[in-house]
This record gives sequence, structure tokens and C-alpha cells, in this order.
Amino acid sequence: MNILIFIIIILYNFSKEKIIPKLISLKEETYSKEYTNLINFINSNDGYVNPKLFPKELSKTNRYIISKEKININEKLLFIPNKISISKLNALVNKKCLEAYGFNEDYDYACLVYFMTIDKYNSSSIFKPYYDYLPIINHSDFINDFTQKEIEMLKETGITDGIKNYNYFYYMALEPVKNKLKNFANSKNIRTNDFLEEFKYNYNMVLTRNFGRPGSYYDINTMVPYLDLLNHSDKNNTHWIYEDKKEGYTLIAVRDIEKGEEVTVTYGRFYNSLLYKTYGFVIPGNIYHEKMKVNLCNNGFVLSIDSLNETIQNIFGKILFFGKNINVDDAKKYILNDLNNKRNYYLNLRTNRLSMNVIIKEHIEILNKYIYEIEKFNLNL
Repeated sequence: MNILIFIIIILYNFSKEKIIPKLISLKEETYSKEYTNLINFINSNDGYVNPKLFPKELSKTNRYIISKEKININEKLLFIPNKISISKLNALVNKKCLEAYGFNEDYDYACLVYFMTIDKYNSSSIFKPYYDYLPIINHSDFINDFTQKEIEMLKETGITDGIKNYNYFYYMALEPVKNKLKNFANSKNIRTNDFLEEFKYNYNMVLTRNFGRPGSYYDINTMVPYLDLLNHSDKNNTHWIYEDKKEGYTLIAVRDIEKGEEVTVTYGRFYNSLLYKTYGFVIPGNIYHEKMKVNLCNNGFVLSIDSLNETIQNIFGKILFFGKNINVDDAKKYILNDLNNKRNYYLNLRTNRLSMNVIIKEHIEILNKYIYEIEKFNLNL
């Protein structure tokens, strides 16, 4: 019996030594079955995903792509053909678009929203692996759900400028197909309000994830599987193009990408308020970021977009012009030091509207404090 136990222990330790390193290796490369299905979907439809790309799946709302090995400059990372992209050039999509909106080109964008809303309930849809890997998004991150109070607080930042346009195009997309959506919901035993929310969800999804076709004969909105997983950076390490001859999207590394580095694209040269109102995020240190400007209005400060330092110089220039005696350099230094402690409003901006409002309130209080102190100082001269 003792010999048998001894043999079992030896075999157990032997197997443990052999298995553990393999398990660790597998654990390092574990990702969801939905991701596997997406890769298989692309590769089995004449697409290509470079095996060096690897997903970091923090949650269903937070995923991004890193390199698991060094990627060399000009290395091909992706090819996504038309037949697995969602656009009006796809026969299945175009058919649904014509049924919903007719031949009106103004509904190019809306038809993708309508198609995805209907097609997600098609169990045999070729796009199912793509739908299954789309993230969960929060409507409250988007400007169309801002409260009136928040709109008032943000009106000087440029973020809320597009709300009327957003609502106009959303209802333009919804109204022609509203009855069709209700009938479809009834046929599937889905609550109508839930299905209309699904339409809104897909509208925001298309808004934030669609690609154009620059340089192509067709510059139309397209949902491109996998390519839309890559986050935006103003210092992107890849570049995508649409190739008419190959009929698909290609992603290329524009510099060497180190192992473990995030793989990024650029959505465009956007400043932070435009990034926020279009995509629901900002970039700290964005090289295209507009600086905050403060305007003097009725002896108070109002936020707008321009150069903060230039505005402060103008304010003190006006004070000097009216014959007030104040040490401009010391005052500017004091103001800028205080503002630097708070950092720039847009750099603090996140998709939490409560924190947005607090930051704006803090800046306005700080700036108005200066004008009060300056006025008090000059009255006592």
C-alpha cells in the first residue's frame, strides 16, 4: 500500500511539472469564445487577422487590442473584405435599406442602423459573430441624453453644439421605419419600447464605430468587424486604407510596435470636445486639443475655446489700459499656477457627467475669484 501511494505521488508530481507550464501559457493567451468566433468568421471569409494581435478583455464595455509579439513597421495586421462588412454595397444590407427607406441617399447612415436592429434577431445571420462581440454602451455617455441643466452648464464648451443636429438625424432615421420596427417587435414578442431602445443603441453604435472609404470610388458608411475594436490615439501606430482592387479594408503598422503595446488607429485630427460629443471619450494630452479660453463678461468669466494664456493677457491689458496699477507678471503667475493645479477642463473630462459638471463649476469659481480679488485690490489703491 505504501509503495502504491509513493508511486501515485511521484506520478502526480511528474504530471504537475509537465502540465503547470502549459496551463500558465494557455492562461496568458485566454480570451472569450466570442473573440475566437470573430477571428474564425473573418479568416473563413477571405479575411486576415495577424496572430500577433491579442485582445485585452477587461469587461464587455472595455476591450482593446495589444501586440503579443513585436510588430514591425509596414507589417500587415488586418484585411476585412466587403462581404463581411456592413454597408449598402452588401446585397443583404442594400435589400433591407430599400425596403425601409427606398432609394433616398440621405438615409445611407440610417439604413445600417435599421439593418443591424432587424438582423440581430436573425439566428442564421452571417454577421452573428460580429454582433456577439460588440460592446455594451451606456446611452448616458452621449450628448442626446444630457439633461437641460447639463446642457446649460456645458453650452460654452462646444460639447453641446451638436445636440440639435444629433436629434434631427436620429428622428429622421427613426420616423420612416417606426411602424416597421413596431410590427417586427410584435412578430418576435418583443416589447416595443425595448426594441426602439435597441434601435437607439444601434444608432449610437454606428455613430461611434463606422468607417468611410477615403480615396475609394464609394465613400459610404461601413461597419468593419475587428477594425472597430482599435482605440483612437492622436499618436496612432497603425494606418488603415480601403483598397478598391482588393475590395476591403487593410490595416498596416506605421512604426514598430513593441510587445504588450496597445495597437491604435486615428479617428481623425479631433480636439477633445469633438471627440467627446462624437465618440463619448477624450484624450489627456491630445495634441489636437483646443485649450480653454475665458472671456470677461459682466465682471465674470465665461468658458469658451481658445488660448487661456492669451485671454489672461487680454484681461490684464484691459486693466492696464484703464489706468489700474497692478503687477501683471505676478498676477499672471498666480493665476496660471492655480489653474495648473486643477489641470485643463477637457483633460479631466470623462464620460461621467457628474465629474464634468464639478470640474466646470470649479473652474468658473476659480476664475471669478480672480476678477473679484483684482477689483478689490484696485479699489484699495
